Amino acid sequence: MIGQKWMYIKLIGSHRTGWLASNTDWLVHVVSLICASVLFLLLVIYGYILWTKYSSRRREKVKTALVQDLLAEGSVLQRYLDQGEISVELSNMSGDQQSVLQQLLLQRLAQGPEEHEILRIRLLSWQVFGGSYRSVLKTGKWSERVNTLLYIEQFHMMELLPRLEDMLRVRSCTLLERFIILRIYARTGYFRIVKELMREQYVLSDSQYLQILLLLTDSSWTRLKDHFKDVPYQVQSNIIHAIRIRDDQTEGAVALLEKLILGDDGKLRTCSYQALAYVGRRREDLLKGLLLVWNEHGEERQRAERLTVTQLMGTVHADAFIPRLKMMMGDPSFQIRQEAANSLARYEQGLEELRDTAVNHPDKYARQIAEETLERMQYGREMD
Repeated sequence: MIGQKWMYIKLIGSHRTGWLASNTDWLVHVVSLICASVLFLLLVIYGYILWTKYSSRRREKVKTALVQDLLAEGSVLQRYLDQGEISVELSNMSGDQQSVLQQLLLQRLAQGPEEHEILRIRLLSWQVFGGSYRSVLKTGKWSERVNTLLYIEQFHMMELLPRLEDMLRVRSCTLLERFIILRIYARTGYFRIVKELMREQYVLSDSQYLQILLLLTDSSWTRLKDHFKDVPYQVQSNIIHAIRIRDDQTEGAVALLEKLILGDDGKLRTCSYQALAYVGRRREDLLKGLLLVWNEHGEERQRAERLTVTQLMGTVHADAFIPRLKMMMGDPSFQIRQEAANSLARYEQGLEELRDTAVNHPDKYARQIAEETLERMQYGREMD
């Protein structure tokens, strides 16, 4: 009553006229009810927060205790990893127990265990998590599906590869999911990987394609090179980069690079020169022969290709390259002029050729770059 009277004085005042004169008590009652409801709602929310916090701490304590139990000497997990004996307690885990076990197995894989232990971890992960992973892939949220795909990749779950194949055929499958699935295919050597890379529908980045190609097993990698002409152009260019990064010195890889260098595509030629210079370190005669072919017809090629060839001519020496290098010191591109001078300086007679260029070259920029290179060479000799 005191509270209602106070609200009446503050909210209504002492002067009552019109509608307020007959409804003051009702209005004060409604306001009181609203205030009480808000207060009750706040108390409920506060209680829920406290309960959630308490439950979270309790779950963390339970998880911590479970981690300690599983890591203890002679635990069911340790016995399995050491002896391969799967107990009922281990295979029937669920909920937070599965979460803890998953975390421990992933940590164990990250430590680089021996092969027999890796196989046991993969077998256990399939038996314990296989059903839940399959369910998440079918009905889970996008973030849950992505995380599950990453777990499948880490655990090497080949048993779920047919399910992943179904996912690829669904329109709702996002590009990130497709990328992870193709990465799983590559890592496991799944036979579908080559056919999937032949599809034009994927719009992945170069770095994503390169990740997939570098994870391919040897057999899948060989099959993909055999189908080089059948894959999209973006995949082709990344195959060339992968040959260099994988240091593929096989006859098939070298033959492919040679064919591309003699082909009509400028971008593939440039990438192939770079790759062959790396993987063909013991085949200098082959690279020299291809550069000699370029030396006859390469003056009209694109800038990137001219730059690459200019650098290689400084690595693979041939007297026939000297006139070409002197000519390219007058190239419209400053970077090519600079590389041509640097390559020429690596030849035994490079000093004499640079002096001749500095005096007799018809292009003033070539004379200028030759003089600058001679000055740097002179300064380097003085410093030595």
